[in-house]
Amino acid sequence: MEKGCWDNVSDNYLVERIRIINCENSLDELIKRHSGLCFKIIKRYASTFYANNIDIIEASADKNLIIWNAAKSFKTDKNVKFSTWLANQIKYSCLNALNKKSKDRLIATEDQILDLLKEKSSEETHDNLFEFTNNILNQLKDKRIKLIFSMRYSICSKKPSWCTVAKQVKVSTQTAINLHNRGIEILRKKMSSEKFLDSI
Repeated sequence: MEKGCWDNVSDNYLVERIRIINCENSLDELIKRHSGLCFKIIKRYASTFYANNIDIIEASADKNLIIWNAAKSFKTDKNVKFSTWLANQIKYSCLNALNKKSKDRLIATEDQILDLLKEKSSEETHDNLFEFTNNILNQLKDKRIKLIFSMRYSICSKKPSWCTVAKQVKVSTQTAINLHNRGIEILRKKMSSEKFLDSI
């Protein structure tokens, strides 16, 4: 289709051409029409991306692929505009990037706490690596924190998923992670103190 002939062509028509014949020209037109929308939505997450050390340019790099996937998954017979569907796909992509960063940071935090435990264990020559944490966790009012640590850091079994931990503690997955992070902060402060084995 020649330039200037796209003006009266609907998004739905372009989507159908992409879905049926993988039309690159139709994709180019969708990208031209909706890149502004994509950048606008991504920009809303700029401050959150910055706080989580996510490069907004890198986060924008998959824009064309997201538009392509949105076209492939869009149902033209539904009472929804393509732009609305695409906006949701962009939001999901941004949230997925943040969730992945959060999980990576959580894994790094767990590794750090284990390294610190090993260091303390070596210094104090305790037989059980986790005796160091018990004295602290036993004193916490919220007993769920110790249960979560017992499950996540048990040396006798494979580390369970957060979903499994949450079900066992009878909380949501996010609450389980929040409780874990609270425990991490308490342990980090206590372990950096010279009065490591004193009461909290």
